[in-house]
Amino acid sequence: MATNTFRRSSRPPKTPKKRESRLYNYLNRTIGLERLFGEDNPWPIRHFNRIMWGSLLLIIYIASNHNAERLVRNILLVKAEVDELRAHYTTLEADFMKSGKQSEISKRVATTGLAESKEPPLKIVVKTEDQP
Repeated sequence: MATNTFRRSSRPPKTPKKRESRLYNYLNRTIGLERLFGEDNPWPIRHFNRIMWGSLLLIIYIASNHNAERLVRNILLVKAEVDELRAHYTTLEADFMKSGKQSEISKRVATTGLAESKEPPLKIVVKTEDQP
């Protein structure tokens, strides 16, 4: 019986090519990154994508921090305004409750010539036929 074996290829195995960054190539043509960092120093060029990603994250972090501080300032302003309106409401409510008292009403009506009665009110009783 035959045994299973692997077939060997006569071609050498392919090595995967490292993908070139289009952004890096564009910047290298326009700015000359190799001249900027030196042709003998390949570290920044090899890690260009990571450096740009870290820079983007840093910009997003700073922007969100500024946004949070702006929101806190707005919240404090609105809170102060709400406290002021609450105090105004309390003052108006107290004045309204005071103006409804009998003594305050009698003071306001006294200028028109009306006066409070000194006698107690009369009770009117109506007798019906069913009552004895």
